[in-house]
Amino acid sequence: MQDSLSSYTLDAPDRQVSHYQHELFQQCRNTFEAFQGLGDVAEDMRILSLNAELAAGRAGTYGVSIRALTQYTRELVNRLEQINLEMKKIEAFEEDEADATDDQTVEYSADPSDASYEEYEDGAEYATEEYAYDEEQSAAEMDGVAYALQKFNDDNGGVKYLNDQAKRIAEVVSQSNSIATNMAIEAATAGQYEDTFTNVANDMRGFVDTLKNMVTRAQDSIEKAFRAEKSLKEIEAAGR
Repeated sequence: MQDSLSSYTLDAPDRQVSHYQHELFQQCRNTFEAFQGLGDVAEDMRILSLNAELAAGRAGTYGVSIRALTQYTRELVNRLEQINLEMKKIEAFEEDEADATDDQTVEYSADPSDASYEEYEDGAEYATEEYAYDEEQSAAEMDGVAYALQKFNDDNGGVKYLNDQAKRIAEVVSQSNSIATNMAIEAATAGQYEDTFTNVANDMRGFVDTLKNMVTRAQDSIEKAFRAEKSLKEIEAAGR
């Protein structure tokens, strides 16, 4: 979104623009929510790797390969933690912009107890004013969403940023799955430590499945966000 989304709001059909803006914003939020547990998974993987390394140390020569795999696991954990820290920027942005949108719309609220309300003795006249209020409120909400989207695009890179983060996590998923497979192979030749290392491999697979589900959910939202962004750009181009 190179140009401000709000800059062409007046040139495009308001309902279409509002629909796609809200769809884009919601799908970006859905993507963030898909990764809400990322920090917890990273911490659980870190603890697993430390415990597995201790077990590998007790296993002597049986644990040499497992120890190497646990060290590789911590490298992946560091990558997940870095991604999680970067995603926290979006969390702060979402909260701030949600509050900003609420602040923009509150001034249009009407209370039947207000004196201005009592002035409308004619029902039809008040209905007209109520409709005008709805239009003003809708316009304010559109401006708030447009501002939020443009700020997210300027600060982070928009939907492409989310897509890049999802790809980074997907790479960790693939590599973590390989670690779990290799741990299971090593466990089969670890003698009396087989059960211990098999449990480690199974726990790692559990984390892989959790991360995989996060990525699948996020990719679905990202795809929808890209479609909404494309529609907004098409409306902008048609209005020029």
